[in-house]
Amino acid sequence: MNEPRQPRFYFALPRLLALFRHGDSTRAEMNGAEAWAGSIAIFIVSYLFFADLILDYFAGWPAIVAAVALPFLVLVFWLADLYLNSLILELIRRCGWLRSLPQRRGQAVLVGTATTAMALYLLQYRSLAAEIASLWLVAVAMNLAAAIILAVRHGDAVRS
Repeated sequence: MNEPRQPRFYFALPRLLALFRHGDSTRAEMNGAEAWAGSIAIFIVSYLFFADLILDYFAGWPAIVAAVALPFLVLVFWLADLYLNSLILELIRRCGWLRSLPQRRGQAVLVGTATTAMALYLLQYRSLAAEIASLWLVAVAMNLAAAIILAVRHGDAVRS
């Protein structure tokens, strides 16, 4: 009768794991848990990146005020970045490249690339920030490997 719907995932790694468990490995654009997890990870890496850049110039109370204001500034940065990314994607399309790439996927690639660059910068320190950056890089590498495996093994699940 009414069979419960299996979860569908956006990121490749959970889709690959679902495939290994004989579940549904088709793409879903609306998985709230993955969106929240990815967004929080991006925010944490970018906060640590900007904290490292900005807080070196402050000491005492100004450092506390800067640390409190920094989450808002990170939010403003990402809003400006999304706008800049949309201009970049529009320029790429006007050049005749990647015309079939959806805007949301282009934004995801550009935001992921920026966050990965921030994580690579954070790796140069021996701190909690470097450990979190390492986790980000491992997650990105595992997701890319899962995407390659899905593409080679079951190409129609990737395009769904």
